[in-house]
Amino acid sequence: MNLRFETAGKLTSICSKTHLAFRFHLPQPTNELHILFHYAPKRLEDLETAEREIKAAILRDATVKQQQALTERWADFSPLNNLITVSIDDPVGFRGSAHRHDPVQHHKLSQKEASPGFTSGPLPKGIWTVTLSAHCIVTTECHYELKVWEGGQA
Repeated sequence: MNLRFETAGKLTSICSKTHLAFRFHLPQPTNELHILFHYAPKRLEDLETAEREIKAAILRDATVKQQQALTERWADFSPLNNLITVSIDDPVGFRGSAHRHDPVQHHKLSQKEASPGFTSGPLPKGIWTVTLSAHCIVTTECHYELKVWEGGQA
């Protein structure tokens, strides 16, 4: 294993609908690249906060005619979950994305194979970008870690 990039951080609800782009240098072509990403918590456990957020969204987004029926069924929209997804670009362009709900994701790229959502092929030297897309952060804080390495399993 040859570590190429590692970072960790914290997101809050104001980070929803934003993208964090992390760049790392690959000094020479490689045969295998791994991206390990995880975040926590996944779920908003506070039911009072969930109810308040769901009802506010209904009032904001539903038509007046729909609001009463939807507000009465607010629990049908629970639980609320954080969602952060991963995209990868190599020095040439887009290599794929993983729009998955799993809070722990391990992706592999190589000449002959790649994790679902990504393309296999040469892994050229140069500047690579891993983008974390914070689609929705519903908890007070959401902590993430990202690690990129060449070679076998960590």
